[in-house]
Amino acid sequence: MPAQHALRTDRIRTLIFLRKKSSISYEEFDQYWLQVHSKVFANYVEGKRGILKYEQMHINLAEEAKLKGLGLAVLEGYNGVALFDLNSFDDSSALWSTDEYFSVVLPDEEKFIDRPTSFVFRFNLATIVDSVAIPSYDIRKDTARMLVLVARREGTSMAEFTESVLSEHARVLCEDTQMDKEITKYEQLHLAFPSEPIKTLDELSSVPREWDEVEIIDACSYDSLFRLHKTFANDSAALGGTYLLPVNVATIIDKDAHYSV
Repeated sequence: MPAQHALRTDRIRTLIFLRKKSSISYEEFDQYWLQVHSKVFANYVEGKRGILKYEQMHINLAEEAKLKGLGLAVLEGYNGVALFDLNSFDDSSALWSTDEYFSVVLPDEEKFIDRPTSFVFRFNLATIVDSVAIPSYDIRKDTARMLVLVARREGTSMAEFTESVLSEHARVLCEDTQMDKEITKYEQLHLAFPSEPIKTLDELSSVPREWDEVEIIDACSYDSLFRLHKTFANDSAALGGTYLLPVNVATIIDKDAHYSV
């Protein structure tokens, strides 16, 4: 049995899968989120406790079309994914419950986000390979990113799935790819509360979850990421289906970089 990678104890992660308001175009959503809301949120969290990272992941429509053309399963229905790392879930709850959040940030969100259909997920994470970006309000040119949403194989318990993904699956990916060279980041996101109901930004939801884990993989190019998918297809120990989501990344805040925009 290969060594099992550990879940980090120094931070937690929240992903918010965003849907745009129906009254605006994708281009308007994309531009407002990156150029306007990023600054609203960054100003809000300045000096506040707990925030370690804030990234925006914008859907790469051209690469998404290529994936569909190859007959691969793509996660559809979302217009972007927001990523937040914080010290703890208590810090996370506190950040989104202040009077300032409700009076300043939330009204700005309502200008471009359809909050009732944007889903919030909370994770513990394992960092297998890491890289640090200098924060900027621009889309990064140095990396291509794929979100891989993984479902466990039927008949596999969540505990068995988690153990297999943290050990055998991580080993397979590391051995079959040029980790740390061609692949520059590899993180596994495991649901912190897998039995809790799915939540949107405004309410609980009855929508069933179709996946059990999220993997974030950065590479020098999408060609490298496409080749990586073959490794997922060959690794059937505990994995069921996978959904892919190619994204462009803007790293707004990253305290690991010792720099803030």
